[in-house]
Amino acid sequence: MTAAPQPSPGHRQEVHVSSRVKASGRSRASARRTRPGSSASRSKAAKPAAAAPRRSAAAKAAVVRRQAAGKAGSRRTAAGASAAGSGAGRQLPALHGSLSVVISARNEEQTLLKLLDQVTRLKPLEIIVVLNGCSDRSFQRTRLCPQATIVHIPESAGHDVGRSLGAKLSRGDILLFLDGDMVIPARQMSLFAEAVDGGVDVALNDLDHLLPPFALSDAVTRCKMYLNAVLGRSDLGVSSMTAVPHAMSRKALERIGYRELMVPPKAHALSIMRQLRVEKAGTVNVIKHNRLRQSNTGAGNAMEQLIAGDHAEALAQVLGEQQASGRLSENLLQEQRRQMAAWRNAL
Repeated sequence: MTAAPQPSPGHRQEVHVSSRVKASGRSRASARRTRPGSSASRSKAAKPAAAAPRRSAAAKAAVVRRQAAGKAGSRRTAAGASAAGSGAGRQLPALHGSLSVVISARNEEQTLLKLLDQVTRLKPLEIIVVLNGCSDRSFQRTRLCPQATIVHIPESAGHDVGRSLGAKLSRGDILLFLDGDMVIPARQMSLFAEAVDGGVDVALNDLDHLLPPFALSDAVTRCKMYLNAVLGRSDLGVSSMTAVPHAMSRKALERIGYRELMVPPKAHALSIMRQLRVEKAGTVNVIKHNRLRQSNTGAGNAMEQLIAGDHAEALAQVLGEQQASGRLSENLLQEQRRQMAAWRNAL
């Protein structure tokens, strides 16, 4: 593992944004022409004094209506433009604590710069990008962000190791964990940092309403739900430190230990067992934006097996601590096994 050199102080990132504003307006005017000698012409000649005032009043009224409508439309357009502008450039709430953003990436040259652009809007103390076995131009892309501290691991150190390493190197009061393959708007990311800044120790991504009913769920979803049930936190549903984005406090990191972040479900279980404040903080649809790879597609894929194994390790930790504390008697263990069998057979 080597730490990459930082860009020189004079290095600047250049962003070229091209936009085309197309406006088209068409005005159509229709005029009715009357031939000399026609009935309409004779009618006009017969009653010039009576018809003219009526037409003049109607024309004036139409002009007034058009002017009023034009002004109202202008006000609505201006208000809409103002609202759109304020939404696009809206300042994010300032945090009381300092923020460290840890991004794990493997061959994400297409999305890294876009993600980093959103991250810099959070005004973090530091951005730590762990390039874990990248063979593309992710390194060169990341160097275009002057604020990024790059940790370059030439050979892949394994899934989730980047989070653990980034956490060890971090200095902030709040740690926000992201993956390099998802470009998440700054406002959504800030929800997790704000939750920790407000007193939450572990702020999780709430995916419950994005998933199908339990009977139709995949094995990973069931593992998450079961672990939360065993921990007495069924209210968390499928929320877990396995999913990004999530954030944690410095206190939580010190109480859990950065090494445990290499097995997210175990870190999740320890957070709850150590009486830390673990809550849902927001919803980011990572299911839609997750990059499809050979390792995470298809039934029984490598990623599914890895996460299931991580949950087995977490459950072993939970059972071990409960037995050591005397809270898990043999009778209670048998009852839990019975309930587990009934739950499995009902699927």
